[in-house]
Amino acid sequence: MRFIIIICSALLLFSSVFAQDKVDGQDQYTESIRLVKRDIESRELGFSVSVIGKRIPRLGDGVSIALLKIYKGDALEIPENIRNYLPTVRAAFIAPEFIRLSENRTPEVTIFLLTYLERRVEDERLKAQISDVIKFVKKQTSSEDVLNVNTSK
Repeated sequence: MRFIIIICSALLLFSSVFAQDKVDGQDQYTESIRLVKRDIESRELGFSVSVIGKRIPRLGDGVSIALLKIYKGDALEIPENIRNYLPTVRAAFIAPEFIRLSENRTPEVTIFLLTYLERRVEDERLKAQISDVIKFVKKQTSSEDVLNVNTSK
């Protein structure tokens, strides 16, 4: 009887763990979008919310994916919007070893987005800021050790 209870308990425990992973996977982009929106809104108001600020560095390339979903059409290229979200992009790569999803540790979408913006922006000062973030992201993610952390999950 105890054996059956132990097996049933183990099955319930493992099924809840796997179910939670699936829910996290489905809500991954929704949560990223929500966090990025809130971070940008708080920066626009001139302050930062520490809870959000602590979670942004776990998103990595997911931040740029969220930006593409948040800003429709030409809104992504508006200089004021770029000034507001550029610090969020930078923050997403402060500690690449803490980025939750291994596919978000490589900044493919981020570099593509920033390079695109760098070509489209006419303001030289903003162009230099974008270039600085590109260099920062590349530097932060250049180490293979950082990119391969926790890939066995």
